[in-house]
Parts: sequence; structure tokens; C-alpha cells
Amino acid sequence: MKIKGLALSVMIAVYSAVIAGLPSAAAQDVQASRQILNRPLERGQAVIWYLYHSGWAVKTKNHLLIFDYTEPPARPSGRSLDSGSIEPSEISDQNVTVFVSHRHSDHFDPLILEWRTVVKKIRYVWGWEGEGSPADLHFGPERRTVAADGLEILNIHHDFDGIPESAFLVKADGLTILHAGDHGHSRGMENPAFKDNILYLAGQAPRLDLLFTPTFGGEIEALRVLKPRAVFPMHDGEREQQYSKFAAKIKALGLDVAVGAA
Repeated sequence: MKIKGLALSVMIAVYSAVIAGLPSAAAQDVQASRQILNRPLERGQAVIWYLYHSGWAVKTKNHLLIFDYTEPPARPSGRSLDSGSIEPSEISDQNVTVFVSHRHSDHFDPLILEWRTVVKKIRYVWGWEGEGSPADLHFGPERRTVAADGLEILNIHHDFDGIPESAFLVKADGLTILHAGDHGHSRGMENPAFKDNILYLAGQAPRLDLLFTPTFGGEIEALRVLKPRAVFPMHDGEREQQYSKFAAKIKALGLDVAVGAA
């Protein structure tokens, strides 16, 4: 299923659990995904796939960005972006950057490390130190900005879950994208670390295009400060009906932001 019409020329491919396990549908998904991946894009345009839970793929003009990839408990028999999963051969010719916010299993599937053997051009970006290979990009407690192959990547750090985590602000091909990982807090801006991170991001990105955010606390305040053009609720794998509830909440609050409810 495709949803079009966001102001910033975004196409959202929504994972469908109904068709994911059907071989004929999976074969069609692979063909459709490859066609979309090879479609020329202009600066400021993107194609977005919801993969599962907090996982997303974002195709810009020159990059394929994959965030917090993990697969649903019932793994699809035919992997494809359009069935909500990654088939490495499908992305083998893409310029791929894989982001992992933290090591919890609902954000990090070690399966991603196998992609190195298939994808010709791939880099890994970790939200903590000590994972992956020395050639990967690692972000620790300090905030820093790294330029890599036309990307500008900066992090915010937190340990709300008791382990080191980063959220990533990425500037790519005329788009500014924030994947928040698990950066949310029940106290919202009353939590000093959360507030400080959000205000820092606002200073770094006065024009935020895409925001991928959990909805367990602080997201409405973050929306009001960061003012993204489009927001994508996440972190509700197997409970995707929560995303449409979030969209209804945004509408009721009168916030001026497009919602991509997978």
C-alpha cells in the first residue's frame, strides 16, 4: 500500500502483515521495491518504508538510510522492503547507511551485520561505543557531528533505559531527518536531559523535515519545539493501530504537521 501527498514529496510504503507471508505478493513486492529504489529523486524528495516497530528505510536522492532495523516475530517468508523487511540483494547496489540507536533487541537485529557481504557500499552508525568494527562510525556520550559521503550526522545521547543510546539527526540531499530511537520520557520537558537534548536539536536544525518518534512521552512537546514538516510515530510493533490514534490526537490538538501513520 502506498500513501502519497505529503508536502515534501514523500511516498510512504506501509508494511502489510496480511500480504507479507504470501509468496506471490512477496515476489511482487520485490519487483516494486527495486523499481522504487531505482527511481530518480530530486533534492528534498524521499521514499519511506515502515519496516517494523522503530525500523524505517528512507531513500533520498543519493542515499538509502536504514534506522533501527528489526523484524517482526513472524518473519516474512519473502523478504522485501515492501513486505517490511530487508532482502540484502534488493539493496546491493544502493549507497546504504545503517543506524542503530542502542543494543536492545527491538532496535538492533544482528542480522544487519550479514549485509556487509552482499551490499557493495554500506556503512554502520552506532549510538554507543564498542559495537561493530573499528571502521564503523561510533557515537558516545559526547555530542558531535560527523560528515561522511555527503551525509552530515549528529547525535544526542541519553540513558533513559539504563544503557547508552543515541538519537540521530541526519542531513542528506536537502532533507533534515531525526530518528529519535528511544528518546522519549514520561515527564517530557520536565526531565532536564530530555529538555536539553530537544533544545539542542532545535538549535542545530531550525528546519526539520522528517521526525521519527516514539510516543511514550515528550513527543508533543518535541513537535512543538522542532516543528517538523512530517512526523512518523513508531515503537508500536504488533500494535500499529496506535499510529492512527496518534494521528487523530495530532489533528485534535490542531498541530500543523503531516502524520505518516503506518
